[in-house]
Amino acid sequence: MTKSGQARFSRRKGDFWTTLNRHVRLLSLAGAILSVGATPQPAAAYRTVFNSPGPNQQLSAAPAMVLTGPSRPPPEPQRPPIILAHAIVVRTSPAQGGVGAEDIGKVEVWYDAGIRDAFAALAVVSASGERVDKRDAAIDSADPSHVSVSVNRLNPGKYTVRYRALSADGHLVSGAWEFEVRP
Repeated sequence: MTKSGQARFSRRKGDFWTTLNRHVRLLSLAGAILSVGATPQPAAAYRTVFNSPGPNQQLSAAPAMVLTGPSRPPPEPQRPPIILAHAIVVRTSPAQGGVGAEDIGKVEVWYDAGIRDAFAALAVVSASGERVDKRDAAIDSADPSHVSVSVNRLNPGKYTVRYRALSADGHLVSGAWEFEVRP
C-alpha cells in the first residue's frame, strides 16, 4: 500500500472512531432522556461509553436500562379561552334607531366580550354637533363588556352616539348609532 493510501486508510479509521464515539454519546443521551423515572445506574457503569477505545480494544455494551411509565396518567391539557376577533356591539341603551326619554341619565353600550380600558370612549352628540355627555365614559367594573356615559336632561331631537373600544384581541373598533328624544 502506498503512503498516500495508508494516510487515507488511517484517516478513515480515525473518522470511524470519531463517528462511532459521537453515535455512542448520542445514544447515551437518548437513553438518559428516556430513563427519566428509571432506576439510576452508577456513573462507573457508563465510563466505557465516553472513553473511545484504543485500536486493540472492543466496545463493551452499556448496561441495560429499565424504562418505566408514569405513575399516573398525565393531566388533561388546559385549553386557552377562545377570543374572537374584534368586539361587536350587541346591545345599546337607548336602542339603535330607538327613542330615549328626556331624563335618560346615561347612555350605554354592551359588547360581546370584555374590552380594554385604554381606548374606551363613548360620546353623545346633538344634531347641531354639540357634545351633550358629561365626558365620564367608563367600563363597568362588574362587567368589562359594558360601557356607559352620563348625560344631562336631553332636549327633543336626534342624537348620535359615537363609540370606540379596544378589543381583548388588540383591535380597535369604533362606530356610531342614532336615537331620538321626543317631547
